[in-house]
Amino acid sequence: MSQADYTEDELVRVVDVYGVIRTEAFFYSTRIVCVMEDGRYFYLERVPFDIIIALKKLRGEEIEDDRERLVDILVSMPEVIELMGKHLKRVIINELNIDTAVYSAIAEFSDGNMVIRRKMVPSHAIFLAVLTNKPIYVRRQLIDEQEEMAMNDLLDEESETDMDDDEEFNDIY
Repeated sequence: MSQADYTEDELVRVVDVYGVIRTEAFFYSTRIVCVMEDGRYFYLERVPFDIIIALKKLRGEEIEDDRERLVDILVSMPEVIELMGKHLKRVIINELNIDTAVYSAIAEFSDGNMVIRRKMVPSHAIFLAVLTNKPIYVRRQLIDEQEEMAMNDLLDEESETDMDDDEEFNDIY
């Protein structure tokens, strides 16, 4: 199936997107949360810190860091944003590489005559879509798979807890 051949049933539209920074001691982790039109969530983990900061700034959140990033320079150039918005049509998070556990996205650009699809890092493609107010979609299959993996992880944790309980019980007798 070519990247343009996704049916409406195969894609779920993102209705909101935001970045999360979790800190613990001297470490932090980053996440993009995509709120889907069907009420589910899709998560991207280990997102570049700069993208999270940029998404937070676009939402109007105050950031206590006076250093500028490349994305800040891009945001400060309305003519560049306008031109990008004129050609960017949509973003589709469409693939998970099982070997690397890394998602990919397609950014579709068009000049009216020709469509160009660029394979991108999803967080960067999402940033461009948010910046230019363009639609973001996720393949339904990826959302389903992510939910299934989360459920399996939860079951594994419960199983480990049950085994720990059994071991404690066995140690008593």
